[in-house]
Amino acid sequence: MNKTQTRNMRLPPLGALPAFAAAAKAGSLTSAAAEMHVTPGAVSRQVKSLEHALGVMLFRRRHNAIELTEAGRHFLVHVNSALSTLETGARAILPDRSRLVIQAPITLARRWLIPRLGSYLQENPAVDISIHSLALGSGETADVTVTYRRGTQIETFARGSLVDRTIAVSSPQLFSSLSAGREPGQVLDLPLLLDTADGWSWHRWCECAGFAFEPRGGTLVFDTDEAAIDACISGLGVGQANPSFVERELRSGQLLALSPTLAPIVGAYEIAKAQSARLPQGFFEWLSRWDLPTLA
Repeated sequence: MNKTQTRNMRLPPLGALPAFAAAAKAGSLTSAAAEMHVTPGAVSRQVKSLEHALGVMLFRRRHNAIELTEAGRHFLVHVNSALSTLETGARAILPDRSRLVIQAPITLARRWLIPRLGSYLQENPAVDISIHSLALGSGETADVTVTYRRGTQIETFARGSLVDRTIAVSSPQLFSSLSAGREPGQVLDLPLLLDTADGWSWHRWCECAGFAFEPRGGTLVFDTDEAAIDACISGLGVGQANPSFVERELRSGQLLALSPTLAPIVGAYEIAKAQSARLPQGFFEWLSRWDLPTLA
């Protein structure tokens, strides 16, 4: 066997093939790099290493574009075929995937569910999840629907509900305006942020503290608790929030808890499973591990 035959049998760098295929499809190193989430320089180096190994030019370089050479066009046919075969083989050995569609209130989804979802996906890598806000609706039928119901007595909620407790929170700047004693009743001298027009959470908090809800510093009303939390972070007033929804802000010092031992029950997130849904194994068990207490 001569040296030319030996060289022809040597495989090119296989790791460069996806970059070559992406660049050929896009007609641009920059566009290929964006698709692959790498730098244009990285794609260029991959293509050059492939050309060097093959001993032929695969592209003609122009100012802002690239064009396949005759050799590049012939080689691309085989590369696309090989990559397609590899993808088919990879899919054949993957476990069957399942899909889980969840509808939930936006604050629960954004501030509680999503930050914890990574651990579920690590344990269940074959599950695809779609999350929709109840407020916006969805064209998809939900496998799991989470709705909110007011109440103060645990026994009135459905089994498996996530209990909602609330505490008073404020920005550090607003907190510093309280006098040295910082008695619970002093919050009524500050602007209060309401996440419902009737101030349900504030009424329950004041009852727990032993006095009437009689705001002396004015109120600002929002139509979602998410908006009220944002306003609280901005220093517009004292807000109400489930500690689990603002744990990051409490930990970083963006928000401070006022009288944190006052944490009355104000409702529960009730979870319903669609009758036809086939939920991935262990989803409800996973939910029960977290810091919103689940009713047995």
